[in-house]
Amino acid sequence: MPICRLDTVAEAREKCPEIKFVHVATFTDSSLPAYYPSPSATTHKVSLDEYRRASRKIMDVVRRLCPTMSKASIDEAYLDVSEIVKQNILQDFEREQLEWASSEETAWANDVLAGADTLTESALMLPVPVVRWVTMSRKGKEREPDNGSLPVATDFGILAGNAPPVSCSWGDLQLKYAAQFASHVRSVIFQELGYMCSAGIAHNKLLAKIGSALNKPNVQTVFLQSQVEPFMYTFPLSNLPSLGGKLGTLVEAAFDAHTAGDIMSYTVDQLAFKLGQDQAALVYNKCRAIDHSEVVDKSEPQSLTSTKNFMRYPISSLAKLERWISMNGTDLWMRTAEEWELRNRWPRSLTIGYTTNGAGTRSRTVPFPSRHIQSMSHSPDAIVNAARTCLAKIASEGAGHDGSGVDLFPLISISLSAKSFQRELANAAMMKKWLTPKPKDSQLAAIAHNSIVATNSAPLEEELLSADVSESSDDEDQDSRLYEDGMPEPCSSDVSSPASSNDMHHIPDPPPPPGMVPMFGLTAHQAIPSISTFADVNRHTHHRMPLPMPPGQPAGAAPPSAIYAHRLLANSADALSAASTPPLIPSRKQQMGGSGFE
Repeated sequence: MPICRLDTVAEAREKCPEIKFVHVATFTDSSLPAYYPSPSATTHKVSLDEYRRASRKIMDVVRRLCPTMSKASIDEAYLDVSEIVKQNILQDFEREQLEWASSEETAWANDVLAGADTLTESALMLPVPVVRWVTMSRKGKEREPDNGSLPVATDFGILAGNAPPVSCSWGDLQLKYAAQFASHVRSVIFQELGYMCSAGIAHNKLLAKIGSALNKPNVQTVFLQSQVEPFMYTFPLSNLPSLGGKLGTLVEAAFDAHTAGDIMSYTVDQLAFKLGQDQAALVYNKCRAIDHSEVVDKSEPQSLTSTKNFMRYPISSLAKLERWISMNGTDLWMRTAEEWELRNRWPRSLTIGYTTNGAGTRSRTVPFPSRHIQSMSHSPDAIVNAARTCLAKIASEGAGHDGSGVDLFPLISISLSAKSFQRELANAAMMKKWLTPKPKDSQLAAIAHNSIVATNSAPLEEELLSADVSESSDDEDQDSRLYEDGMPEPCSSDVSSPASSNDMHHIPDPPPPPGMVPMFGLTAHQAIPSISTFADVNRHTHHRMPLPMPPGQPAGAAPPSAIYAHRLLANSADALSAASTPPLIPSRKQQMGGSGFE
């Protein structure tokens, strides 16, 4: 029986007697986190600072290797390796290191791609690469998998489902190169930081996330296109992202479903009859592994949250809640202070979330204490007092007066969140000193009497005043501040340079239609501490791939037109239907002859 997230130490040890527990730092009352000898869930709150620091190091390595990445949580991130894969394929193509399928295999693949109702094999003959997932032995023969009916283990990872060791597909070729890159990222993380990683490689974020968790630890899993539907048909419904909670329970009860395949027989309208239109669309797509979401860089967190759950021992009074307000306030204060040091950002709102027994989660928002309050630099008291005052007001209002109509107690969870971050620059006096070049000693007397210098400094002063900032050179610690919405940021290594004038006049290419691209997921973990980092790739782009001259082509003849190699992804009609978009077809018909490509 697997160990669950909310299991106690005793329950986990009963399921797995040989388990080894890691002692972590905890909060107690209003103190800073420390390693207490006998922490208890009833009196202590776990500190995740060490995990956040480890996560930041891992994310820095990943971002260095693949800039197009998005951090999903403390231990998850998505990577888009489309451009990296494209360049690697083109390099191997120029070196003539790609293997091409025979004419029969090419005809079969193009029939699947084009569709028998639209084009025939004589109308469209495109080259198809051969993708070998099992490494060749020294004798030139493929190594036979030695795991029987289990998923095929290759040098590029474990192939999900009952995948063949050799496939013919542009999409599978991309996955092979993505798997090579995933292996490289995992290796660098281990060499530099000592963390082992798991990965999932697929054509969208959903499958890559599923793949990263299939064969832990320290293994990567590849989803070939031909295996997506049969794999999803038997995949447990509760293991799908977003369907492991109340929604998944509702779907199982409403449709007597236990696997994603049980839902595949229903249309969206049939699902909407019991789930509603929005949830029906989500369930329909999840069960078919359809995910067109892109990787969006979220290098700066939108909010910081400190949470404590009391599901096993609900809080019954404000007096008993006091210690937890102090712990969460201290945790949030440490994190906001760290965010200020790293990015010069300070929150503007403090949201207090509370979950009552049987009434769901509600929240209220109050102004976040100013950074210029004297106590904020060395104490969390301002945050704690703001949260305490808000919760006391909610408790006093009760079910009869609160706008939510719910008593605060019994309370089963509480959270404090810092939101609405703004980048805070120095005050006007500091900005002027930073922007004005320091004169040489020999020029001090001349500058003091030079009216031209005074005239040149006027526009700067006017610009500062136009931002509604009062300037005082005698008091550099005044409360007046400049924020990013009114003034440009100073140049630093953490701030991107503005686009050049040439870039401003560049007209970008129109966005291509959505489709399948290689993605890989990455999960990192180590015995002590246990860290899990996940990365994926998804980008709706297409790439032009030059073709070799077909055999029998007259000397000096023009080469065939380029094809959209990125869109030649399917080796089965089912894979095409999962893409939900028609393949891009070359502008003119091409016909290839011969027994294959050298």
